Amino acid sequence: MEVDAQAAQQQAGTTADQPSIRVLALYCTGSSDETDEGFDPPESSNASLLTVRPGVQVEIMRGPSLDEFSARVESYKPTFVYISGPYSGLVDSIKGAIGPITLQGKQVTPGELLTALEGAPLDTVYLDAAGQEKVAELLRAKGVPNVLFWSEDPSGLVAAHFASIFFGTLALEGSVSLLEAYALALFSTQAHLGAKVDGKLTMPNMPDLLTGPADDPDGVSLALPDNASVPLPQLPGLDLTRGVAAAVEGWMDVRLLAPRAELRLQIGGGSSMVDAGRLSYLGEALRALLVLEVRRARLVSANPPSRLPSHLQEGCSALLCEVATSSGATVRVVLGGRPSVLSNQQLVEHALRQTLVADALSLQFRLPPPGVPLPLPRASQDVLGGCPCVDTLLLTSVWAVGVLRQLAQSAAYRGLVSLGIGSVGGAPVAGCKPADASRLGVIVTGMRGGVLLTEELLANGLPIDGISGSLVGGIPSSNPLAVPADPPIAPHNCGRTPISDVKEEEFMSDLISFLSHRRGRYIDRSKFPDAVLNGMTLDLFGLYKEVVTRGGFRVGNGINWKGQVFGRMRNWTANNRQTGVGNSLKKHYANLLWEYEQAHPQDVVVDRCTLCGRGEEAGATDWIACDSCNSWVHFSCDKRPNLGTFDDYANAEQPRSYKCPNCARAEARAAGRGAAAAARAAAAAAGGDEAAVEAAGAAAAAAVEAQQQQQQQQEAKAMES
Repeated sequence: MEVDAQAAQQQAGTTADQPSIRVLALYCTGSSDETDEGFDPPESSNASLLTVRPGVQVEIMRGPSLDEFSARVESYKPTFVYISGPYSGLVDSIKGAIGPITLQGKQVTPGELLTALEGAPLDTVYLDAAGQEKVAELLRAKGVPNVLFWSEDPSGLVAAHFASIFFGTLALEGSVSLLEAYALALFSTQAHLGAKVDGKLTMPNMPDLLTGPADDPDGVSLALPDNASVPLPQLPGLDLTRGVAAAVEGWMDVRLLAPRAELRLQIGGGSSMVDAGRLSYLGEALRALLVLEVRRARLVSANPPSRLPSHLQEGCSALLCEVATSSGATVRVVLGGRPSVLSNQQLVEHALRQTLVADALSLQFRLPPPGVPLPLPRASQDVLGGCPCVDTLLLTSVWAVGVLRQLAQSAAYRGLVSLGIGSVGGAPVAGCKPADASRLGVIVTGMRGGVLLTEELLANGLPIDGISGSLVGGIPSSNPLAVPADPPIAPHNCGRTPISDVKEEEFMSDLISFLSHRRGRYIDRSKFPDAVLNGMTLDLFGLYKEVVTRGGFRVGNGINWKGQVFGRMRNWTANNRQTGVGNSLKKHYANLLWEYEQAHPQDVVVDRCTLCGRGEEAGATDWIACDSCNSWVHFSCDKRPNLGTFDDYANAEQPRSYKCPNCARAEARAAGRGAAAAARAAAAAAGGDEAAVEAAGAAAAAAVEAQQQQQQQQEAKAMES
């Protein structure tokens, strides 16, 4: 197939006239006895990473006067303003702290900052400083679409690490959105700086992002990239509003024929980094990096393979395709499908993007089997500048191994080092800078200024724990959810819609295709399944979704099969009298869905209770999902008063709405901000001066805060009892 280079470039989303983004980065300086150099000095600042993104200009100011800053805003007219407060090591000499916005020894008031920014065509303001919540709300009220700020005083180390990942992700390619960079930074920071407390991985204080509708400041949901972020192809004469599958005959038969492979990575950290919680966050971030690479991949060439794969579906052909990713890595993959689809260049390129993204989402870390000691950390000056690293094993596809190896060799690529990855397949990651090595070294060792890491020290653990307690080594794995040592069923690289969004018809077609191929016989859709439950055809779609969202079939009796799974299937009725429902569901799942689940590992949600940090291994079966954030908790772990009983929420007919403690507190904070804003508006409408307006807002906020404190005291008493 001849590839049209111009069409390929347009499909990749690259145009000569990209919108200009003007970034103004302001670094504050404190008094000489308080100032800490921090972890990312301005001369090699995080914001400067954006200069590699097409259409972006970056200007950096360090310690100007307020008048100088105001004048530069007026002349430069930035669209993105980043303000970093002064670092101080007085309170914590290791992690440091970031103070409020201070210019030449004087703290800048909210009014002064708003005046300085007046008139700039701002799209984003990142307030990387303490005490900026009020400023953030005022900026949003003035129409700034995106505002990042700290609702609690930030740790200097966490702030530097988060900002490095955030800006590094934005710089990867032109289509990365602010929300995607924010989500990826959250996941990676949680993996490396989340602290284990009583076995629970707790999230450090992170910056808030106000975006979306101005009247819904807390309405942000994380948005790691997936299939939905793949741009639609430009196909004249075809209506793609209902999706490509509805417009193109044979589209559902497209398959990526990608063999699986293992890849060894070294990650900055100690043995405790090889943990289901930490690696789940890191895995999400690494999957997102791969998706960013391939969602706008460009087809370089496509030719018939020398030999057709033996397991193609009847009537299908194949192409050996060379693909270039966003960062320039090139790999070869085999795409199978109907000749009518494979003969169209745009359809082939779109099919490659969709199937590569779907396959990227199946990547997973492989944990040691139960009883096998966790690996000990090692250090080499060639890997992350001598930062201690631990070996991990990645299970993915051959093409992904090729992409990751090539990205590791690129000194310009920042994605891998932003996740703390030091080597890929034994080759050091070339994109690591001295500031990265220094910052990661502090995270891992808990020491500033370097530490001599002898073999004896690495084998026995450092004299003090790292920031996340990560250098304790050699402990046997007790994780019951560790990936088995036996090779899993090869993933079914079908390009199916993610399980959270897939429709029943697409799911059933994919399931039948998978089972037909695996069992070597034709399955008639009109007669499948032939199982009956409660007088109705078994609802396989509902059964599968309920099980995979509870950790998958391996959880076994940790799932309340009758009380929760059955209650959400079409087979459930209020007058059901059938006995043995739980055992019947498990039997049908094992016969019809267990192999399909193993071939679709991206479908399985391995939940950890956000309150106790444990999963199904805790033995509790009273799982309940928060209706706001969809995180799972053991109901028995929530000790708040007046919650009622678990049966009140598990009732499939009239369930109560449940909100986890974190969302309840966030809702209360939002109510406090809303009450304060309403009170200020009412006082202003009544003709009050600025002092009266502020007093009214403070009084309203204090009233809400007092109510919250009373509720928290009640919760604390309940926890003690």
